[in-house]
Amino acid sequence: MGGPVVETLVTLQVAVREPGGTPLQANAIVKLSNDFHRIRLTSSTMDASTASFPNLKVGDYDLEVQSPGYKTASDHASIFGGSTMTVYVYLHPESEPVGAVASGKTVMTPRLQAEIDKASDKMRRKQFDAANEHFQKAAKIAPANPDIQYLWGMCEYSQNHLDLARAKFDNALSISPTHERSLVAIGELDLRVGKPEEASQALEKAFQVNGADWRTHFLLAYAYARQREYEKAQQHAERAAELGKTNGGNARVLLGRIYLAEGKRDNARKTFERVTHDFPNQSVATEASAELIKLDAPPVASSQALVPVASASAAPMAAEIAPAPPASIRPWAPPDVDAKEYPVAPGITCSLDSVLQRTQLRTRKQIGNFEKFMATEHIEHQEVDAYGDQGPVRAKDFNYMVFIREDKHGSFILDEERDGGENLNEFPTSLASRGLVGLGVFLFDPAYENDVTYQCEGLGEWRGQAAWEIRFAQKRDVESRLRTWRNNRGVFPVPLKGRVWVSSNTYDVLHLETDLREPIPGLELDRDHLAIDYGPVNFDKGKVSLWLPWYAEMYMQLHNKRYHHRHTLTNYALFSVDADNKINAPKEPQTNDP
Repeated sequence: MGGPVVETLVTLQVAVREPGGTPLQANAIVKLSNDFHRIRLTSSTMDASTASFPNLKVGDYDLEVQSPGYKTASDHASIFGGSTMTVYVYLHPESEPVGAVASGKTVMTPRLQAEIDKASDKMRRKQFDAANEHFQKAAKIAPANPDIQYLWGMCEYSQNHLDLARAKFDNALSISPTHERSLVAIGELDLRVGKPEEASQALEKAFQVNGADWRTHFLLAYAYARQREYEKAQQHAERAAELGKTNGGNARVLLGRIYLAEGKRDNARKTFERVTHDFPNQSVATEASAELIKLDAPPVASSQALVPVASASAAPMAAEIAPAPPASIRPWAPPDVDAKEYPVAPGITCSLDSVLQRTQLRTRKQIGNFEKFMATEHIEHQEVDAYGDQGPVRAKDFNYMVFIREDKHGSFILDEERDGGENLNEFPTSLASRGLVGLGVFLFDPAYENDVTYQCEGLGEWRGQAAWEIRFAQKRDVESRLRTWRNNRGVFPVPLKGRVWVSSNTYDVLHLETDLREPIPGLELDRDHLAIDYGPVNFDKGKVSLWLPWYAEMYMQLHNKRYHHRHTLTNYALFSVDADNKINAPKEPQTNDP
């Protein structure tokens, strides 16, 4: 006979952090509870703003964290084993506006879309009075839509009505405090009126809550250069050049000027020479050549060393941060996952092996107790023109069912069915999408682990929760199984790359974004961007919760045409495997689902 089973006990450390990931400077009280084990514990944070709870059993726990001046945070922690486990809870200041981390989607009706499209068209034609009329009508239809206020602000900005533009951007932020384009626009506007400190504050907030593409980094570099904070300016200029790729010439010219301001003439020369080599047919090559001529000229006086950034050339650089032309106000798709970066908490090491293992365990636990679930799937489809304007919405609802089964190797197989079957005529267009549920599962299925390379970028946040950011890419020597396209010419494996946000406390998948690793000529598929939001779906009056997709968006460029798909899942119904495996609240009798 075997000896008694020794239950593993774990020390849970709760690290309390500011929204940016730095340790909370104030003291915090952490309450931990587990109804199943009848545990109620309280601890205060000590060194490194961390509270410790020793000798806990494996399981799921509820957390509540309080600190004067901050909003009370409620979170969950899933303990899988090991001697010590650390979870992170972000506290947000009481002064932070309500809804700052909301992720709701704006409803776009055909009438509203028509008004926005008419306004955008009038803007392109510089018929600003007519554009204002259409924006005013759109704002009456949807007063809580921040995009309308932003676009209206850009209309005023295009006319150099800076005060009116600022008012519209402020309106957008009053509706959605983290509206990315409004924050960036305010930063740009502040630079135009000579307020680099205010500009850097708005731009840093945009970066912290939404991430940053090359342009946001470029504007930050310029703002810090104007404040003579050259180290920060250099870092952002370098990131702008890396992320911008074909758009990175302006950032490199700015980087060269920052080097000059720091007295690093050799670095500046190399940077300008690289611009002339990499962008020979762009106007930035002329600017770089002019800077090289200045470098070869005899120095005028040592007092002029800081001229390129600090004073004399500040006005010419203002042209580089002019408002974007109307055609680029509404990009037709989000940036590629490699063209945008997100902030991570400083000083926190991410153990990739640990994150993958715990996410795999969590995924199996979440989905392993069920044989099928169904939902109502609402699909919307729009074509997108060259200006980024989306055409009429074509929509349809489906009854959507997912069957879950386990193969002989222990991997889960998810089969999807719609009441329209495989008949493309049942869809809003001839494009049918499947696999949105399975993608988040397969990505963390051990059977697929060797198909993909993973890299943990650090501890970030999603929807206000601490989350591990993981970048992944399909290996080049392995045929993709995560996603395929099928048409009348056959099946095409789709090599993906992407980024996923995994809760650092429960190891649930919060958000997933993918792009093509490279275009697929055989399909004429040049772009395929997918974004999926996941969250808890409650069943049986909240007694059972399963982590499932809430919402998905797809952006495709296929046969030189652009498309935008939206999928929303609601009205979930759940079926368990059997009574023995049914998840119930403690102390209640087990029952079969009907």
